Amino acid sequence: MDTGLMGITLNLQKKYNKVNELQDVTKQMADTLQRNDLYSFRLLLKMRTEVMFEIENLNYAQEEMLKDLPEQEQTLARGALSMEAEEKQLNSSDLQRMNDIYQKIKRSLQNTIHYDKAINLKVAGNNSFYKN
Repeated sequence: MDTGLMGITLNLQKKYNKVNELQDVTKQMADTLQRNDLYSFRLLLKMRTEVMFEIENLNYAQEEMLKDLPEQEQTLARGALSMEAEEKQLNSSDLQRMNDIYQKIKRSLQNTIHYDKAINLKVAGNNSFYKN
């Protein structure tokens, strides 16, 4: 595996782990609201914020690693980090691995949004961002 692509893949794996942690904390937040446990909710909210910062730092690191790649590799790597790549045949196992992790991250984030909607509706009621 090319060292640049390996670094990006390792970074993606770390990001996947953090996104799963974000999902877990968000689910715990929803559970605490069901129990009306505002103290635990506040603690979890702080934890969630910290995880979000860590994810943002991983995003920044990923972008820096992508910029360091030669232009052709950068284009291929960016292509692997997209939803459209799932429909295409990626020409290397490295790029396929990157896309697999990318897809797992997207699914985990979709689950997190599900919990976040429930939290937002409970906390904000009629003023909820998700209220139609």
